[in-house]
Amino acid sequence: MKPVIVIVVGNLTDPKSKWAPYHFKAIERAGGIPVMHLGVGNPKDVTEIADGILLTEGPDVHPYFYGEDPSPHIRNVDYERDKFEIGLFKQARKMDIPVLGVCRGMHVMNVATNGTLYQDLEKEIPKGIKHDWDPSMTSPEQRLHSIRLKASSKLYDILKDRLNVASTNEVFIHVNSFHHQGIKRVGEGFRAVAFSIDGVTEAIESDDGFYIGVQWNPQFLPEMLSLYEALVKAAKESQKRRIERENIEMEAEDQGTK
Repeated sequence: MKPVIVIVVGNLTDPKSKWAPYHFKAIERAGGIPVMHLGVGNPKDVTEIADGILLTEGPDVHPYFYGEDPSPHIRNVDYERDKFEIGLFKQARKMDIPVLGVCRGMHVMNVATNGTLYQDLEKEIPKGIKHDWDPSMTSPEQRLHSIRLKASSKLYDILKDRLNVASTNEVFIHVNSFHHQGIKRVGEGFRAVAFSIDGVTEAIESDDGFYIGVQWNPQFLPEMLSLYEALVKAAKESQKRRIERENIEMEAEDQGTK
């Protein structure tokens, strides 16, 4: 049975929600069943049906969730979506459901594990490179800056075949870039595994399980299909473990009624 990947897209009026269909296509190509969710309601309802979860692009995460007041440079926020996705991520980890976070999705994962964010990279890292490209003027298929990826990471193992690179230390690849916020303090149980030239964290991954966040938008880069394939594979394994647990519980119930 193909694993169900719930893709949280939030409010469909958000400009970046138009990128959601590209995630859908990537999940389908990777062998999963994509299901859209608008990021409202009870997170437990999602984890009851999800074999894997994809947290996508969207507005800024409200700084309330990492203990700060909003700076003058923060942009649109969606408090209810933040609360839902943070709760969803925490519940997914409890239930051994793999999660991939893209752009804002990576920020949600980081904040959910007591990490913090730069509210605006340009103001807080004045000598940094340009991260905040305008998607209405710049094609998302363009590779806009380089990143340094640790060869000792799960992410490198996932991408190395399609990237056709080999290294014992680190590699440099090029990605697209449409964000003005970034990770400041990495969340508990995560480590940073990719960086732009100015030191901004471009990817994080958990110490255990499949919990990976990337700052770029992989749905537009063909070589990143491996990332979706890895999510679907992890979801399939999670699905198998869940079925085994349910069978054990059913057998225990049957034994109890005899």
